Amino acid sequence: MGFWSTLFGGGSPEEKAAPNAAKAEARAQREAEELAEKAAKTDELFERALGKDPENCSYDARQKAAIKLVLANETAKGREAWLSISRDYPNELAHALEQVGVCYHLEKNYRAALENYEAAIRVGADAGHLADNMAEARKGMAAFG
Repeated sequence: MGFWSTLFGGGSPEEKAAPNAAKAEARAQREAEELAEKAAKTDELFERALGKDPENCSYDARQKAAIKLVLANETAKGREAWLSISRDYPNELAHALEQVGVCYHLEKNYRAALENYEAAIRVGADAGHLADNMAEARKGMAAFG
């Protein structure tokens, strides 16, 4: 563009739109790459939480991966991971049920959360530790019917 075109906005509509289209395409590409990276990381965490990562299959590594899934708002995968952990580590069933309850709680499925908290207590979880969560779940159930 020349001096007058710059001052008075010369150029065809297509010429004016081209830079914006290129920016939008670059932004879309960047977002797609970020989503793919996030999905790959989530899949990696999920595999670890399920015990399928031979280098990180300890209880501690699996628990940390399950927690990270929940914190990444992957609550369905988090629930599945905690149930898998409880099958492989039956002495951790109470803790796993508590965490499954937390996943449901975060999803606002208060009835399922309460059921899992109660199940955790039946198999040995500390009722005092879960009292606040259970009270919040009951409030949620009352508020949402």
